[in-house]
Amino acid sequence: MVNGTFDVMVVGGGPAGIAAAERAAELGAKTVLVTQELVGGMAAHDGPIPVRTLAHAARLVREAQQLVRYGIASVPPTVNYQKLLARIRDVIYEFHQQVDLIGDLETRGVTIVAQAGAARFVDAHTVETAVGHHLSAHHIIIAQVVMRARYPFLDLSIR
Repeated sequence: MVNGTFDVMVVGGGPAGIAAAERAAELGAKTVLVTQELVGGMAAHDGPIPVRTLAHAARLVREAQQLVRYGIASVPPTVNYQKLLARIRDVIYEFHQQVDLIGDLETRGVTIVAQAGAARFVDAHTVETAVGHHLSAHHIIIAQVVMRARYPFLDLSIR
């Protein structure tokens, strides 16, 4: 359990959060990076990496279905979804092993609090996570994916 006070806390472990934490540590700040899930952000876990793995599997099925057109006898392919999901998890794990985001950040002096669950502000300088971390910082950077909402009653146009 990580508890303590830092100069800078970055909430969000995607590319923006990683860059902010690296820069803060580079400038000499005692820095902590807090992320709800694993470090790496949406690209690694919900975005291009798993989607490309699924797309590759779909291409393999399509190619196997076309073998007969070239005189190659084959059994029609079937998909074992549990094994496919396991492969996606393996690809994500391999990505983390190759990139070693956590090791690189820790080498640069960033404290990592991963898989902390949702974070909420206790006060202007303190965050508590769903799993019980209680962290304070002089400066807090929120680097989360935000879904853009439209509010018809607000005119946000630049004039």
